[in-house]
Amino acid sequence: MAKKLVSVWLSLTILLFSSISIYAEENVQGDFLTKNIVINGQKIDNNHLQFPFFLYMDTTYFPLTPEMGEILGIKAEMDFESRTLKLLKTEPSLVNISDSWKKNEREDVLTQVVSEVQVLAYKLELQGPEDMVKDDDSADTETEISNPSEGNGSDTIIQIPELSVRELNLTELPVLIKGNVIYLPLKAMTGENGYGWDIYYDSYTGIYVSTKEGTPAKSTWNEAESKYNQGLVSYIQKYNGSYTVNKAQELVFLFKHAAQTYKIDEKILMAVAHKESTFNAKAHGSSGSLGMMQVMPSTGSRYGLSTEQLLDAEISINFGAMYLSERIAAYDGDMTKGFSAYNQGSVKVNRGTHSTRYANRIIGTINGINSYLTSNGYGLGY
Repeated sequence: MAKKLVSVWLSLTILLFSSISIYAEENVQGDFLTKNIVINGQKIDNNHLQFPFFLYMDTTYFPLTPEMGEILGIKAEMDFESRTLKLLKTEPSLVNISDSWKKNEREDVLTQVVSEVQVLAYKLELQGPEDMVKDDDSADTETEISNPSEGNGSDTIIQIPELSVRELNLTELPVLIKGNVIYLPLKAMTGENGYGWDIYYDSYTGIYVSTKEGTPAKSTWNEAESKYNQGLVSYIQKYNGSYTVNKAQELVFLFKHAAQTYKIDEKILMAVAHKESTFNAKAHGSSGSLGMMQVMPSTGSRYGLSTEQLLDAEISINFGAMYLSERIAAYDGDMTKGFSAYNQGSVKVNRGTHSTRYANRIIGTINGINSYLTSNGYGLGY
């Protein structure tokens, strides 16, 4: 019987029914998680997940997709008729997502509540020594899940797994669904009530998860990165006091994500945003330039961006990162020419009639950011 149970559970996937809409009630919106997600020491890029992690009711929710299940070591079966979600603890078979192209727009996640769901956590347990079975003629071969060791001895011991089950306490947090994917609160999987996962949260870097017994989640936390990010947050707040810590943290992650995408140092982007707008996403320049990175509407329109979009912090930062990286690359990494082309256009730089004043200001600001970080003990992230 145990063998049959094991084979059935190991083939589970999330079961979906056409009547999902009947059982999903209230629409709720979760906040896209912009910070790091680190699972067993591997950084998971939330932007590359079709169904991303998000925050709802100050709690991190994770998707029960097959791929995320392989990373976390969990399989799931949902029966909407009985409102029962069954989970099975397995061994992780992936360490990270299998492909890296962007799959979502970093937008807040609209989901639905599925109320009154009973969540059952199953786990394969090896029976204790008192329950071990001798490999002799009296053994029940139907329950064996592994072959005896080679040899003619009759004393080979086989440990037979059994399924233990407990109901998860979601502490009044709802089960959520988006499309055909179930979401659960991450903290429900912690401690003896769940699967013993450990979670560590640092507001300057992100959330760390360990599914490995005896491995604290904090052991994968990068303290140097945390201090560095804290320094970037402090720098933004120093020059623009309208930002709360939370908002400045979000802004830092926007800079860092754009920098990673376009392979440019985030301190370059911050220096431009500092000098162009003092980190003001709604800034209007005297020449007609707009937004955090002060992009001219005519330039934005060539790339399909509206005036409204140029006043969006994330869009402005991403455009600025793309445009700056292209200009710097066009001049073989020459920062002075690249910054000058960003400010005055490539035609002047190519003619040699450009001024280097703007570029020198940006380079000076980059040096100023580095000096601020090091002199105040924040470090440079390593």
